[in-house]
Formats: sequence, structure tokens, C-alpha cells
Amino acid sequence: MTFSEDLPRIQWYPGHIAKAQRLLKDRLAVVDVVIEVADARIPASSRFARANSLIGSRPSVLVLAKPDLADPAATARWARELGAIPIEGRSGQGMGLLKARLEEVHRQVNARMKSRGRLPRAARAMVIGLPNVGKSSLINRLAGGRKAITGDRPGVTRAPGWIRLAKDLELLDTPGLIPPRLEDRLVALKLAMVGAVPSEAFDQQEVARAALALLAREWPRALERFGGRTDLAEIAEARRWLVAGEPDVARAAREVLHDIRAGAAGPLALDPIGQQGIPARPAPEI
Repeated sequence: MTFSEDLPRIQWYPGHIAKAQRLLKDRLAVVDVVIEVADARIPASSRFARANSLIGSRPSVLVLAKPDLADPAATARWARELGAIPIEGRSGQGMGLLKARLEEVHRQVNARMKSRGRLPRAARAMVIGLPNVGKSSLINRLAGGRKAITGDRPGVTRAPGWIRLAKDLELLDTPGLIPPRLEDRLVALKLAMVGAVPSEAFDQQEVARAALALLAREWPRALERFGGRTDLAEIAEARRWLVAGEPDVARAAREVLHDIRAGAAGPLALDPIGQQGIPARPAPEI
């Protein structure tokens, strides 16, 4: 049995996500540009598998969110490979390039409107991405304030809504997207590790054990946070997390996953450079 085949199964596809996908298809008719958001720690694994078919011929921009939690060298290489823009949510680094691309889309939109004898209007953008990859934080940064709901768990953003960012840009905030089947167990594990899958979808102890095993294989420096240990009971004993004198393995699992997600285990690069995923797509002219 291979490493991937021995990983826990993770499966979650709530009704509101299915409804969100139907709404996205309906609203694409009035969208000029799509901003796709992926997690910089897993740039290939965190992309929505149906993104290209959903976007179609529309211009699009791929943003790598949370680069402060990712390995800088790996993020730079992934950005080149995918033609993506890394954007740090707190400092706003990278926003200038994104805004420049959106301004170009606005110019193209109004050139088209003028050619048809119509009045100019704001460019209409849609943001898509899996839950908790940094989508709402990006919208807040674009809006210059807290105009979208954010949370530390998937599914916080529920209903689509238009946000007027400026006279030349309107943004459609949309619920996070989850693929109907997480067939690839390794991809599913990585999504769970960064918090893109809700805790109800998996057994935390199983996923924490698998996460530690993956770090030992692919990113061993992260294990320093856990004293180099990969056993939950040993981690609990070392930190004196005990219940009735026995290691509190449940707490150890929660803390391991929290530390990985929050960056306490250090910057991560969990997708090998060049991992097969969604191919880069050039932004076509409108």
C-alpha cells in the first residue's frame, strides 16, 4: 500500500456549496473578470478543479494568498509557474499588481462599451476559491476595510453579494467552493491541514497523525515545533497534556493541526514544484 492509499478518507459536500456553484454559473453572465484564490502553501492542491471550465474565456487572475505562511522560495517559483500574484493579507504586498490588472480589465470593458455606443461602467469581478484559502481577506483588502465576513473555518461566507469597491470596480463575493469528491487522499489531507475542509469531514486524530507523517516525509523542519516527534501520545506527554494520568491524544491532535494552520510550525511548501494541477491560463482580451 502506498502512502496516499493509507491516508484517511475525507469527504464533505454540503448543500449550500452545491447551491453556490449553481449561483456562480448563473452570475458569470454579468462578470468581466474572475479572481481565483489559492493557498500559497498548496498552490496546486487548493485550486478548484473546475476553475477553467467555470471561467471559460473570461480574463482571470490567480492570487496566492497567505504567502506569509508559505516558504518564500517555493511561493516565488509557483508564482512564475502559474503566472500568479502572491498577496499578503496583512501588509497588502502584491495588491498593486492585482489592482493594475483589474484597471486594465476596466479599460478593456469601457473600450468595448464605447465601441457599442454605450456609456462606461465599472468592471465587474468575481472571486472564487475553496473555503478558508484567504478569499474574504483579499476582498477586505480590495475594499480597504472590513466589508466581507471572514472566519477561521470553512463556509463562513454563505450568500453571494455585490460589493462596490470604487467607481470603476464592483466585486461579487461568493461562498467558498468544495469539489464534490475528494478522490485524491493526499490532496484532501493537505486541504484539511490548512483548514480548507471543516473538522466535521474527518477524524482529527487520524488527520493529525497523517499530517505529522507527511511533514516527516516532505517538510521535516516543521516537526521541530513538536520536538521532532510524530506520535501524538509522545507530543502530549512532552507538553504535559494528560487526562487521568494518560496522554491527552485528542488535545494533541487539535494542537498539532492548529499549529500547522497558524504558521507556528514554520512556513510550509506542501506541493512539490510542478505538481500536476490546473494548468495556467493566459488572460484573454475582452
